[in-house]
Amino acid sequence: MLKLNFRTQVLIGFALSIVLVFIVGIFSFRSINQLQDNQKSVEHSQEIVTTSRNVLQNLIDAETGMRGYVATNKLKFLDPYNAALPRISQNLSKLESLVINDADQQGNVNMLFTLTNNQLGLMKTNVEKRDDLGLEYMVAHDMLINGKALMDSIRTTIDEINRVETRSLTIGKAQTTQAAYSTILTITTGSVIFLIIIVVLFFYIQKTFEQQKKIEAEIKDTNTELGQVLAENEQRNWLLTGIGLLNEKMQGQQNEKELAENVLNEVCKYTNALSGTLYLYNENDENLDLYSYYAFHDLGVLKPKIKLSEGWMGQVAQDQKSATIKGNLNDKLKLQTSIIDQELAEILIVPFFFDKKLKGVMEVAFQKEVKEVDKEYILAAADDIGIAINTAQARTIMHDLFEETQQQAEELEAQQEEMRVTNEELLNKTEMLQASEEELRVQQEELRTINAELEEKASLLEEKNQAIEEARAAINLKVTELETTGKYKSEFLANMSHELRTPLNSILVLARILKDNKTDNLSEDQIKYASVIFNAGNDLLTLINDILDLSKIESGKLDLNYDDIRVSEILKDMEMLFAEVAGNKNISFTNQVTNVPDIIFTDKVRVEQVIKNLLSNAFKFTPENGSIAIKALPGKNEGTISFAIKDSGIGIAPEKQRIIFEAFQQADGSTSRKYGGTGLGLSISRELAALLGGEITLSSEVGRGSEFILTIPVTGTPTARSEEEPQVPTVESFKPVSEPLKPASQAQIRKPGRTTPLVVIVEDDKNFADILQDYARDHGYEALMLNEGTNAPEFIKDNMPDAVILDIMLPGKDGWQILKELKADASTKDIPVHLMSAGEAAANRVRKEGAISFMKKPINTETLDKLFNDMMSQSGVSFKQILLVEDHEAQSQALKDLMQKQGITVDQAFNGQQAFNMLQQNEYQCVILDLNLPDESGLDLLDRIKAIDRFAELPVIVNTAMELDKTSVNRLMQYANAMVMKTNKSADRLIDEVNLFLHKVSSSPSAESAPKTFAPNKGKDSLKGKKVLIVDDDMRNIFALSSALQQYDLIVEIANDGDEALEKLEATEGVDIVLMDIMMPKMDGYEATRQIRKQNKWNKLPVIALTAKAMKEDREKCLAAGANDYITKPIDMDRLISLMQLWLEG
Repeated sequence: MLKLNFRTQVLIGFALSIVLVFIVGIFSFRSINQLQDNQKSVEHSQEIVTTSRNVLQNLIDAETGMRGYVATNKLKFLDPYNAALPRISQNLSKLESLVINDADQQGNVNMLFTLTNNQLGLMKTNVEKRDDLGLEYMVAHDMLINGKALMDSIRTTIDEINRVETRSLTIGKAQTTQAAYSTILTITTGSVIFLIIIVVLFFYIQKTFEQQKKIEAEIKDTNTELGQVLAENEQRNWLLTGIGLLNEKMQGQQNEKELAENVLNEVCKYTNALSGTLYLYNENDENLDLYSYYAFHDLGVLKPKIKLSEGWMGQVAQDQKSATIKGNLNDKLKLQTSIIDQELAEILIVPFFFDKKLKGVMEVAFQKEVKEVDKEYILAAADDIGIAINTAQARTIMHDLFEETQQQAEELEAQQEEMRVTNEELLNKTEMLQASEEELRVQQEELRTINAELEEKASLLEEKNQAIEEARAAINLKVTELETTGKYKSEFLANMSHELRTPLNSILVLARILKDNKTDNLSEDQIKYASVIFNAGNDLLTLINDILDLSKIESGKLDLNYDDIRVSEILKDMEMLFAEVAGNKNISFTNQVTNVPDIIFTDKVRVEQVIKNLLSNAFKFTPENGSIAIKALPGKNEGTISFAIKDSGIGIAPEKQRIIFEAFQQADGSTSRKYGGTGLGLSISRELAALLGGEITLSSEVGRGSEFILTIPVTGTPTARSEEEPQVPTVESFKPVSEPLKPASQAQIRKPGRTTPLVVIVEDDKNFADILQDYARDHGYEALMLNEGTNAPEFIKDNMPDAVILDIMLPGKDGWQILKELKADASTKDIPVHLMSAGEAAANRVRKEGAISFMKKPINTETLDKLFNDMMSQSGVSFKQILLVEDHEAQSQALKDLMQKQGITVDQAFNGQQAFNMLQQNEYQCVILDLNLPDESGLDLLDRIKAIDRFAELPVIVNTAMELDKTSVNRLMQYANAMVMKTNKSADRLIDEVNLFLHKVSSSPSAESAPKTFAPNKGKDSLKGKKVLIVDDDMRNIFALSSALQQYDLIVEIANDGDEALEKLEATEGVDIVLMDIMMPKMDGYEATRQIRKQNKWNKLPVIALTAKAMKEDREKCLAAGANDYITKPIDMDRLISLMQLWLEG
């Protein structure tokens, strides 16, 4: 308890008494005011009740006058009616103003207003119609009693108003009683306490007089002790003030350099040191790096780096203990001031840490011997400096990781805000310390209490620092969680690749087998069905590959193959690829090269992939008669080159320009979007650009076009992976013709007495194993199968096959282990082994383990044909003659040379007429056709060739670089057997296609002898002759649906979007039913159905919605738009036919 003098004690006693009287007065005043407020509330409620009753009485008076007039037809009875009308209005208005602050009563009054107006209107009607209708008519038609229900409602409403107010009156009276009781209790209690204080004060004053003399002696002794404590606390306050100022200097967003300079300057100035240096510890090279120095004249004496244990600084860092150097330091260091050179007497070297980890070392030099308080200050500051340096380093790390931790941005901002608040609290505490120091000089009696507060604040500061450390640990945990999430994502995509590719492998191979129709036992429609299945499977495979490519890019596993590339080649390739698309859309397509190097060092495939994606988007979004330009020009930064793709298309809104670079995002993602696509192209392009060391920028204006600029280094830097891991050998790149196996070695492998070559197939997918077995037998091999790997090495050794086809992912024992055991056994090491898997395989491991090649699932029929044809070619199978139609002589000659190395005879034609003449004069087994010919279009030449019966079955492979529109693709589908887009790797695929068709020609039976087993189901007669309109933007869906429906003798009409569907309905008579796709460009299925239902003539036309969405709300949306029924994709044809029969039969 504080020591107070007698006068103060007496004053305090009287002050307490006065305060108590004042408090009692305040409570009494508030209670009286509450009584008055309660009285007003009671009066207000009574007034509302009175006014509502007046309204009811006025209505009764008006109704009485009205009834008297109607009954007697005497005008004097209208006097009370007319007198009541203004009073009703006045009372209602008054009632409305009384309840203006009561929302519940306002509703009741509004209801009363409505009912009263209705009742008055009814009275007015009865008065006006009395003369016209007469009393008897009005009585007969109950006109006089119609208002009874209204009056009952009015009475009910007024009763409700009165009930609410009566309840308020009850509550108000209770509150008044309670307030009166509280007032009496407050006054009584205050008076009693007042008397008690007076009595206690009397006895306390008497006792104080007796102790006064004794206390005076004790005060003298206490003052002496307080003087000593004061001196100690002045030093402590000096120390805390210095720490506070230092913390203030360490506030804000500072890097390590700025923080080091601020810290060293503040420490040297506060301790009056003559010089100082501050080194930070570099964990990478385990050295101390110079970050700041103070008051040095000769900087040559400072080392930028100090190793651990080197000199005093390095030794202190190594020992992690502070050190003091005393004595004559004149020979070691001198400081230059503006006046004289000064010698040093003592140097203090202090390390600072964070979480027991070295962060740096600070050296401070003094002219005189260091005071203990200065040492204590510097040593205490070292802990805060360590925290601040660690915070600055953490901030730098967080900045570097910002791109990878965007999802943690809000948490980081919250932590930064918390740190800022902490710094502000530190500043406030410093100010409080200064104020406490001032109070200490004035009131020495409160010294102990202030010291306790300082200790509490120091503890609070430590808690805040601990909170900062916990926040930093939380951030590190989030980074670890992100890394773990990325790992799970990679594992999921790897598993998805295998699980999707394995069944897709069988689908593609079987569909291609049906499409090729080797046994010639399928009808043309069945072959078309197989083609649709095969093409759709390839589309799915492309989408899977795009997703996996994007994942590889994100995880940094995509290889780059750098080489010297001519810029003009890139532009020429793009011109060839998009020339036909530009011509079909009448788009001006130009290219230009401006002041760029002729040759750049980069990955041509990836650069062209990015530019092709950008140009594809440009052509997609540029309308007819527009313009597109590609320019090669110097980049903004030295050593870079830019490719600018500018179009006059629809443009991109500013708010959409960022999201279009995200995966699966488009500027328009609605069901009625005009342009298709998955949204992966730009995302992959952006990642590829970054992988190449460049970037993609966008400038666009809605309605005026867009400009994408790809900027990459002129001289790129190959990644380590692309140098160390060469391309994985595949069946396509494996060319045994150039390195034929010797007959002796083949005989050594083959078992004595066996003349038919044998292949062992080790595959756990039984369906695909059966396919491989059929392929082997078709190519003259005997095939043995194993569905697991446990006994595979022994099985292969027992049978000594001529080749092994080995899956990697096998139950029991995987393919790598089987291959290793085969190569370790002298009897089986020379057997060729071909690996296959749905997963990835590194090229260096494939070669190291001794495999011939690696095939990635799903494996297409071309790859299988290539594999078995190459194996059979070792036995001397000869190829036949093909015709190569290509106007570019250099490319033609290169392809000819490549095919001749494969044993293929090639004749060349350089224009359409020459090719047609050579076909008339010679027999060819296959034709390779470029569509861009000098004298006529390749499509027109194809029409001429196929118009001749003897060329109807001639295989044609289209080899072109042009982008084709839908019409051109439809024409090609009628005649062409395969199409190969010109790229830097297209030659290998072209040879694969040629080998496939030449093998089919040599092995297939004649068309005339092939049995015809196909007999389409004609369906039920109820559908025969009905006309159906199919509305769908996907040509494959249209083809599949129309083919299936034609088997039921249905007449099929086709529309590609909603607008075209409306036009077809107007132009076509007798459409019986519409199959409406929902997701379409321009006008979607919802809007098209609504437009159909707006026409009376089509109001009863059955419409069945087709959609890939299967949610309940999607069905409801279709039916709400006007569709009669709904079916989801993939379409169950039996269900669709049943629905059509149901709606066509009414």
